[in-house]
Parts: sequence; C-alpha cells; structure tokens
Amino acid sequence: MKNILGVILVLLIAGTTSARADDHQNYLVGRAMTDVTGPAFGVQMWGFGREDQLTQGLHIRQRARAFIISEPDPEAGKRIAFVSVDIGSIEHNMVLEVLDRLATKFGPLYTLDNVVLSATHTHAGAGGYWHTRAELGLAGAFYPEHFNYIVDGIVRAIERAHADLAPASILINKGDVEGAGANRSLIAYEQNPAEERTRYNSPLDTQMTLLRFEREGGAVGLLNWFATHPTSMTYDNHLISGDHKGYASLTFETQEGATYRSAEDFVAAFAQSTPGDVTPNLNLNNTGPGTDDFESTAIIGTRQMDVARNLFETASETLAGSIRYRQVYVDMSHYQVEEAFTGEKPQTTCPSAYGYSFAGGSTEDGGGHFLFREGMTEQRFYLDFLIGWLTGAPDWTPEVKACQEPKAILFETGTGTPPLQSQIRSVSIIQIGQLAILAMPAEITTMSARRLKESLKAVLGDQAQHIVIAGYANGYAGYVTTPEEYSIQQYEGGHTLHGKWTLPAYQQIVTRLAEQMVSGGPQMEPVAYDDWRGRSTARPLHDGAPDLLPDGASFGDRLPMAETVFAPGNKVTVSFLSGNPSAGYGSIANFLTVERKNGSEWEHVAGDEAWSTKIHWRSERADGELRAEVTWQSAPDTPPGLYRIRHQGVATGAEGQSSPFEAVTEPFELRLPQGAAP
Repeated sequence: MKNILGVILVLLIAGTTSARADDHQNYLVGRAMTDVTGPAFGVQMWGFGREDQLTQGLHIRQRARAFIISEPDPEAGKRIAFVSVDIGSIEHNMVLEVLDRLATKFGPLYTLDNVVLSATHTHAGAGGYWHTRAELGLAGAFYPEHFNYIVDGIVRAIERAHADLAPASILINKGDVEGAGANRSLIAYEQNPAEERTRYNSPLDTQMTLLRFEREGGAVGLLNWFATHPTSMTYDNHLISGDHKGYASLTFETQEGATYRSAEDFVAAFAQSTPGDVTPNLNLNNTGPGTDDFESTAIIGTRQMDVARNLFETASETLAGSIRYRQVYVDMSHYQVEEAFTGEKPQTTCPSAYGYSFAGGSTEDGGGHFLFREGMTEQRFYLDFLIGWLTGAPDWTPEVKACQEPKAILFETGTGTPPLQSQIRSVSIIQIGQLAILAMPAEITTMSARRLKESLKAVLGDQAQHIVIAGYANGYAGYVTTPEEYSIQQYEGGHTLHGKWTLPAYQQIVTRLAEQMVSGGPQMEPVAYDDWRGRSTARPLHDGAPDLLPDGASFGDRLPMAETVFAPGNKVTVSFLSGNPSAGYGSIANFLTVERKNGSEWEHVAGDEAWSTKIHWRSERADGELRAEVTWQSAPDTPPGLYRIRHQGVATGAEGQSSPFEAVTEPFELRLPQGAAP
C-alpha cells in the first residue's frame, strides 16, 4: 500500500511540474548524444599512467551528451553549448578543433566564449588523444584516429542539439548524495583553518545540482553536477567503461525509454564537478563499497541516480532570465596574484612542474610508483638521476624549485622553448538566469571549490542563487589545492602544477572575469593560446599486421557453447574467432547484439552499450590469434524464449586490408526452472 501511495505521489508531483514548466518556456533547448568510444584493444588506458593497463574490450560505451540553451529569439538571443564527454580529460587542442569544425557550418555562432566541453573523468577509457601529454610519456602515444573520433562525436552532438532546439523550460533542484565518496586526502584537508572547516559539516561536498529540461510534451533530458572521482573501475580493469557516471547516465536514459538508435532519445548527463580529493573507493584502499569493480561502479552510480531521480521528479524552481558569459586565457606560468587573494604579500604562480608525490599516486586509489610516496618534500639525488636517465627529462631549475616550494620536483614541464606543456589556461563563466556555471580546466579539491564559489558569489551576489563548478572543462591543468593543502604535498599537491598560489590566482581570475561580465567591460588580460595541434608524433592504432586463424577456420566462427538452455538471471558466454578491433576503429556501431525471437523476426534486446553485456578480446596463442568472448548477464525477469548473440567485427587480411565480418550463434533458450511461476 505504501508503495502504491508513493507512486501516486510521484506522478502527481511530475504532473504539476510539467504543467508549471509549460507555463514558463523561457528558453530554446536542444539535446543530443553521440558515440565517442575509444579503441577497444591494445591502447594504454587513460588516468592511472600504467603501461600494463591496455584496453582489451568493452563494457559500456562512452558518449558525448550535448545541451544547447538559447534565449527565445533564435536570431538575436545569446546561447550556450554544454557537452559532458565520457573521457578522462579535455585537452584544449581538442576544443580548438571542435570550434574550427563548428565554424565551418555555423560561423561565429559557437565560440570559446559560449561552448564548454567537460570530461566526466572516467579512468576506464583509452588514452592517446593528447597532443602534449604523449610527449611526457604518461599516455603511451598520440593516435590521430582516436583524437578525431572524439572530436567528430562532440561536433555531431552539438550539431544535432542545434537541430533539436525547441521551446522549453529549465527547472533546477538540489539535494545531497550520501555514500558516494570519501575524502581521500583528509590529512591535507585538515591543514585548512579550523574556523573555515567548522563552517561546513563535512570534508566533502555532497550536493548535486540538477537541471530538468521540459517541453510541452514532457521531459526530454537532464544535466547534473556532482563531485566524486570515476575510479571505481581500478587499474586492474581492461574494459572500456564510463565508470559510475556512465552507469548512472545509461540507467537513467534506459528507464526513460532511450534506445540509443533514435534522435529522440532522452539524454541524461551526469557531469563532473570538483572531485579533486574525493574517491568512490569507500574503503580507502582502492576497494569498495562492492566486492569488485563492477559492483562498486553500480553502487556508486545508483546512489547518484537515485538522488537524481528524486530531484528530477520534484523540481519546481524554474530558471528565468538572460544568458551571459565570459571567457579568458591566462598564462599561469608567472601570474601576479594580489595580496587580497593571498592573504599576505603579492605572490606569483610558477611554470608547471610535477612533484615526487605525483609519482607516489593517491594511496587510497591504488598508489603509484614504489620509489615514491605522498608527502615527499626533499629532493633526492639518486631519484633525480634516475628520472633523467629513464625519461630524458631535463634537470629542475633553482628558480622553479624555489617557486614551487615545498614541492620536490619530479620534472619540470613549464620551462624551455617551447615548454613540454602549455602554460595557457582557459577559464569561463556562464550564467543562465539565476544559475552560474564556472568552467575550470582542473581537478579541484573540496575546500578549493568552496573558496572559488565564494569568490564568484562575492561578485554576482543575488544574481546567482545557484553556483556550480564544471571541472575538467576546456582543458586540463592538473590539480588545484588550497595553499594550506599544498604545503604537505599529498598526491593532489604534487599534481598542483603552478605552485602554492594556484588557487588564489584562479580566485583572482574568476573575480575579475565576473566583474567584467557584470559591468560589460572589456575582456581582461587577453592572451593568445599556443595551438600545438600537429606537434606530437602520430602513431597508427593498428600496424597492419594480419589477424591469424587456425587452419580451415573463418572469422566469426563460434566455439561450441557448453550449454544451450539457461534460466533467466543466468550468464550466457560465447566465444568467436575475431580480429583486432583497432584495425577498423569507429566503423562498428555494435560489436555485439543480443536478440530474442518474436514470431518469425528477431528483435533487439541489448547491444554493447548495455550494462548486462561485455566483450573481451583475448589472445589465445603466442602468435596473436584473437578470440572475442561475449557475455550477457540476463536479468531474473528476462522473458523466457529463444535468443541468439550476434558479433560484428573487423579482420585484417594478409595484405593489410581490413574487412568487416558478422557472425551469429545458434539459438539458445531461456527457460524457467521446473515449478517456477511464470
């Protein structure tokens, strides 16, 4: 009875919300999603920096989820585009490429001023799409095919969202997500002033801010921001996944009827915020809360999704007001910070440098190299010699060492001509009615985020009743810690690239940018970005080596299934002789499909985007013969009947040519156990 009453209440709330929304269609809204899944075999994965963590398959696909919000006048009104992308980070050269391609179709309609690309920061995707990080040896190589596939996906998502623009209202809601993260650097957090810490009831920001997009016919999408690291899939994982953010998006979209084959699909973006010191591994030892990576991912994703569902159904406040925005480039290598932001004398940021503690890694998320640990602040000659010998990195300079104190420098990346990575960072502010979005190119700790919000609030006041920070946006500049957190050089401090005064510098930038947005004054401190596209040495994803087969076999041949009858809720596994999927990267829409017989037709049940499916390529012989192991975890309520599994792939022939192939299993049966109720 209680459940029935609850359902009725939710429906009533949803109904009143829709009616309210229809009366306040203040904007044009378009939404879309596209595929940006990385190469599924043989590419070093992004995030953990481990050469032994190579992609070997696919669990759930990576997506670009785009939203365009425009003032009602499509000709004269301002607009913004926000894209949440299921990848580890946004390299700024990627932003430039996206904008260049958009300009060929839309002219000056979409620019850096009004476009925000934000990564979810999944650590379970392929790397190799950075132009500069490849030269640091942290991501294996640069693969143009991968870079272009991501760019193409983002551009198509924005194009489709543009075509989807229609009158809509935007409802906003906020609530707390419990049990989805823990502060992994509590010792650093506690260096912040006690008076400041007592203003907050937790070393975490548990708040989720959610937007519900409503048209006359009903809701068409949602966008939310919540801070927790997507590291539930640990460095032991080799399957591509959007981690818990991808799981939450996938599950919510599926509940709303998304098929991933229609432009009308509901779009649910669980975007990233400021999880710099927040881990989902609740045991604080690279595990938890589940018994394995997949269970932990589902639990953390579900906790976000459940709160999002409640906020989505109960949203009642409607955004209203104009759209405005400002963006600026800043050279962070020698940025002058005023005493109003340092709390003492004027200070200067530093050319970028990584610390020893960066190499030590976050202990709570698995740690790093055994020679390093968090908290290291003293240079050691033998380590410096070893680093230089192994990596070819130049010796640190006394000037940068003094600026970066107390960081023990692993290697400098901001000196030299040109430096190893750009020192130019992009910061954007977007305001939609009473909501302000601060787009930052970094991983921001909890207290750093609070100070940034305070700086923005001090300028915008009641004009911004809601403030969110979109992290990993329009670039990647490492971490941002408070000066107090930086002082003890935990992992996050070792990865704060521009030194102790990085956060005060960003506070000053945000303040000046907001002041100019409010006043309508000229752009602050214009700096040109150093476009490095084409600088990195490109490597092909596939070397053209032929895929091998046993004598008399063909690609797609199925190995015998041990069983052909399964109970609903059982896992079905089948293996195919396959080819290296990197050879035909981007050409296969679904590597696997589960189908159910309905009359004389076979209907789609699940594809390789589904949580219930996995495809894992395994090399069974030293000569490289590949088998694709496909698993489908049927649900307990899966209807009995005849099913089959289809595998599509690409094989490389003796002459280096790539050819697609398709194979399908014989039908197998899902049958209820004897005596079970239908």
